[in-house]
Amino acid sequence: MKLASKETCTGCNACAYICPKKCISFKNDETYDIAYPVIDETQCINCGKCQKVCPALNPLEGVTPLNAYAAWSFDSEERRTSASGGIATEIYKYALKNGWSIVGAAFCEDFKVHLELSNDWGAIKKFKNSKYVFSSMADVFYEIYQKLTFGGKVVVIALPCQIAAIRKIFHKNLDNLLLVDLVCHGIMPYVYLKQYISYMEKSFHKKVKKLTFRDPKGGTQNYFLSLYDQEGNCFYSSNKLKDSYQFAFHRMVAYRENCYHCYYANNKRISDITLGDYKGLGLCAPCIFSKEKVSCILVNTEKGKKYINELAENKSIVAENRPIEEPIKGDSQLRHPSLKSFSRRLWEKKYNGDFVKSTQYVFRISKYRKDLLWICHLPKRIFRKILKILHIKK
Repeated sequence: MKLASKETCTGCNACAYICPKKCISFKNDETYDIAYPVIDETQCINCGKCQKVCPALNPLEGVTPLNAYAAWSFDSEERRTSASGGIATEIYKYALKNGWSIVGAAFCEDFKVHLELSNDWGAIKKFKNSKYVFSSMADVFYEIYQKLTFGGKVVVIALPCQIAAIRKIFHKNLDNLLLVDLVCHGIMPYVYLKQYISYMEKSFHKKVKKLTFRDPKGGTQNYFLSLYDQEGNCFYSSNKLKDSYQFAFHRMVAYRENCYHCYYANNKRISDITLGDYKGLGLCAPCIFSKEKVSCILVNTEKGKKYINELAENKSIVAENRPIEEPIKGDSQLRHPSLKSFSRRLWEKKYNGDFVKSTQYVFRISKYRKDLLWICHLPKRIFRKILKILHIKK
């Protein structure tokens, strides 16, 4: 049996779940510590189910969105503590009110992230906010299967590749699923986060009890990564590009290899609803409200459209109709996958198993390179400025 290549495998675990002999396991490779599936050939019966279900070997065809909205929650506190406009939280709330189960990404005690299914209102807080690390789906497939088998309905909010896996597995039960994908730039392996936390604990002589990638205390739109100790005190907080983990994520330096070849990073969507930060707001039509803390909603199916309309009618969210091309024009991830930059290629050469050390080296080189390029282009800037002044005088 041929499984997905390292260039395309998302680590979704669909192949391992569907295997009747349970002979597929995930093991980290020796190059970048990324988990890939491995078949125990002594147990394999060559049924081909793993190949058929794989969203990398057999990608789903997406659809053009029906509508685009700039949106936010009516609940100001939910909006303040959410990554952008708080729409995911309102989707979860409405689902639970109607007796549906919800699926989202939650931290474990060791800061691993996994998708879990819940009927508990308290789960919304766990699912809330961004988690810039690989999330495991190993257990959630069976949980979803159990709910659907007994006639339950489920709302899933996850990454596009994860939504693709769920659609592949539960293609006969889509009527009882509302699938919501998140605009994704890429994802980093858990082992990198583990090394980063260990490094920070040694540096500050503190034990990390809580981590948030977009701390509401600094404004979630400012991307503050904060670490809290066992007493609940924040002992470290850094915004977007000032430490190794932030740099590696936001500059697309240390993603899984498949993220640079993602089949689902385009304007053809495979979910009922797509959510993300609204980038490019105002590019194609006037915007009379603040651009901060606003979610982008792409409605891709009639089912998704009905759900969003009900949220708006119930005064759970504000949703302003926008040109469909606007968020696509504003967000490169709705046009193509993340690109391999100079920093990524340098990181590939320098990574030796120590994430923090390798990333700090690349960060320094990238900064010097940026400063050098700025200096090299300075004469051109000065010349253009002079021409502009002379033109104004004329």
